[in-house]
Amino acid sequence: MPAKPIIINLLGQEDLKHTPQGRIIGWALTYGRYIMIGTEIVVLLAFIARFSLDRKLTDLKEEISQNQAILEANVDLENDIRTLQDHLAKVKQLTNAQGKPLGILATFQAALPSDVYVTTINISDNKLDAEVVAGTTGGFSQLLTNIQGNSDVTQLEIASIHKDPLTGISFKLSVFMKSK
Repeated sequence: MPAKPIIINLLGQEDLKHTPQGRIIGWALTYGRYIMIGTEIVVLLAFIARFSLDRKLTDLKEEISQNQAILEANVDLENDIRTLQDHLAKVKQLTNAQGKPLGILATFQAALPSDVYVTTINISDNKLDAEVVAGTTGGFSQLLTNIQGNSDVTQLEIASIHKDPLTGISFKLSVFMKSK
């Protein structure tokens, strides 16, 4: 017959249940197992979540690199579109301001008497600069009267007046008009 197994218990069973240390040891042996198992489950879930998050991170990096490649491929197109938009804005500005010089020119033409002619003319925003030759002093004074009588004229400047016996009175004229 086999011999009975020898059991050695250094913690006395009877005395252990009734002492505070025995209760702590008993609680640690029963509930401590469950705490350890729960902790291991949390660690395993964190380990598995790490793999999931790493996969998402690599997917996001790939998506970002693909989008960057698309953006880099379209840089030239975007620059062309921006340049075109700038040109369109300038064209729109020019077409909106196109009527101003015609109005200034029409006003100036209406003020010219018959014996006065223009040698050079420059029209900017609301200003007309011209070199004018008047055949007679009457034509000169009539031109100045006509320009000053116009309600759209805000200022009139005359510079460098010269009288030539062959051509008449030559002078530089600057006319400032109201903004419309």
